[in-house]
Amino acid sequence: MQIRKATIEDIISIVNIEKNVFNETLGESFLYDELSINPFSRMYVIEKEHQVIAFLGLRVDELAEVMNFAVQPSFQHQGYGSMLLSHALEELKKEHVKTLSLEVRESNIKAQKFYQKFGFHISHKRKAYYQNEDAIVYVKEVDK
Repeated sequence: MQIRKATIEDIISIVNIEKNVFNETLGESFLYDELSINPFSRMYVIEKEHQVIAFLGLRVDELAEVMNFAVQPSFQHQGYGSMLLSHALEELKKEHVKTLSLEVRESNIKAQKFYQKFGFHISHKRKAYYQNEDAIVYVKEVDK
């Protein structure tokens, strides 16, 4: 098992994980642009036995935001998400990023508890962020 930066060759695997977890995807062209031309994009994957099983995408400037993050369902509840988020936080510290934010569906209690375990705190809500559902915005100070 290894955590590494995502490459163009990982796009199909990432799209498949998104579809399995979210029933939708940001799409191959969006991911291609993130990996090839967006200087603010950081994307990491966990590869196990030559298979991408999890990914985490960030946009990084003075602040950072999680764009997308998922673990293949058959590998959930095995610590891979925690490993990947911990890795991303360490990388953000190296870049001297102060704050990481993300949105979570209001109904996704499992994800909210996961982020709270990592020290994320509720900042505010975004009304109808997910078509017909509000998002809760979480924020974490990276260096704490």
